[in-house]
Amino acid sequence: MARDTFAEKLKLMLKALSMSRTGLASALNVDKSLVGRWAAGTVKPSEHNLANLTRFVATHIDGFTMLDWETDAASFARRVGATSLSVTPVDAWFPRSILDEAMRCARQRGAAYEGIWRTTRSSSDLPGRYLHDITMVRCGGDGMIEFRSGIEGVRYEGRALLLQHQLFSVASDTAHGSVIFGIFNGVARNRADVLDGLSIGTLQDAGGSPACSACILHRIEDVTGDRDEDTRRFEAAVAAQLHLAPEGSVPAEIRDHLARTVCDDAPGLMRMLFSQSMARGPVVDPHKAG
Repeated sequence: MARDTFAEKLKLMLKALSMSRTGLASALNVDKSLVGRWAAGTVKPSEHNLANLTRFVATHIDGFTMLDWETDAASFARRVGATSLSVTPVDAWFPRSILDEAMRCARQRGAAYEGIWRTTRSSSDLPGRYLHDITMVRCGGDGMIEFRSGIEGVRYEGRALLLQHQLFSVASDTAHGSVIFGIFNGVARNRADVLDGLSIGTLQDAGGSPACSACILHRIEDVTGDRDEDTRRFEAAVAAQLHLAPEGSVPAEIRDHLARTVCDDAPGLMRMLFSQSMARGPVVDPHKAG
């Protein structure tokens, strides 16, 4: 394989996965300058690095193998879904310093947020009732945090930036052409077991009206690290979850906490104050403490 041919294929693959060279270097545990030389065509990966790179791509593109690198450029572009590529790399959305800090935080604290969560939020159509969604958070191979949320036939998939003690998420539902944004309070230490924050999306009305919802997330299951198994567990949780919470099933403290986000002294404003956040780690049972 010619060096410049591999370089062009690598660039296509990075664009198809919306990934930076720095993110790939972090995922493969190599220096970012080495990935830069691969992309420039000055060197090609060693057999060991090419095998690691192929395994990584296969986690994002089903069935991808070493043989795919040997195909012609047009076939490779079709293989990675880059024939009509219009995806903007994540680098173009945020300053490099923000992405570097988010990836550093993800390496240090991302595992504390990995899990399958049940989200509780107020219904906009049925006052006094509450809705549940299922969300999966896990560390991705690109050095960032993956965010997947769904209920019934809707699936949102995207990324979350961990900055300080907050998770900033953006995810899209390609089937229906909609996007959701979220900002959630996190925890400073230990594993997170409860999170709260605000989610912004659109209602399922004729105009797709914008709406902001206060949310609280409870961890219901850990992830295993096996991506296929975790996806299966996520889908099983979605299938088992009733979207509309049964009347009386949401505890009073949760109802009160969600209600406090609306500001009586500032109509139109909703906020989830960190000083009143319910975000926390596991509750220690004093009877079981050693």
